[in-house]
Amino acid sequence: MGTGIAAGWGKIGEVSAPETPPMVLSARYIVLRDRSAEERVGRFAVELGWSRQWETAADPDEGICYAVGWGAGALSVEYCEDDVSRHSYLCFAGPDAAAVEDLTELAEARLDAWRVEELLTAVDSATEPVEQAGAIIRAGLGAPRELDERFFAIIDDALRHHDARVREAGVWAISYAPHARYRRRLESLRDHDPEYDVSSTAEILLDAFDAEGISEARVR
Repeated sequence: MGTGIAAGWGKIGEVSAPETPPMVLSARYIVLRDRSAEERVGRFAVELGWSRQWETAADPDEGICYAVGWGAGALSVEYCEDDVSRHSYLCFAGPDAAAVEDLTELAEARLDAWRVEELLTAVDSATEPVEQAGAIIRAGLGAPRELDERFFAIIDDALRHHDARVREAGVWAISYAPHARYRRRLESLRDHDPEYDVSSTAEILLDAFDAEGISEARVR
């Protein structure tokens, strides 16, 4: 698992010293419609008066996506090109939750981004398994970090779908916004799904859950 849980939330969430204020991250990834939107995002960052601060080369074998960061002072934004969902996305970070929320809303308004309702509607309107799988993964990428029952319902449905491609997409979707409530379903897929791609991907994600301490005891 190179994206989502295994890759974490990027350099922007790192804390360099004990006295550094804790970073607040965007409530969800801002999913852009253009898979390659670096130039547009860069112009947006420059308009904010921000400078380019880092770049991470893609390493598909390690599951690392291409990423670029801009920032000024304690505020920053990370742009990533995700190979699994085939979308690019943004995440803001800073010590002030209100500032991060304002920047997130500004980016959604100024950039060509998927809104929450659009992500959900795209899943409902998809009819073919390949289209459904793509919509599910995209919805997982743009799902709120805190469990949202609407997203939970569509991902949970995907994990029980008759087509293995949709089930596997559901597993990948969880990797972006993991929660302990998915754990039993993932364990069932790992232990009983007849398709290797599904069972093995579920097993990898469960290993990541264990590494991050995501257990049923954390369910609220």
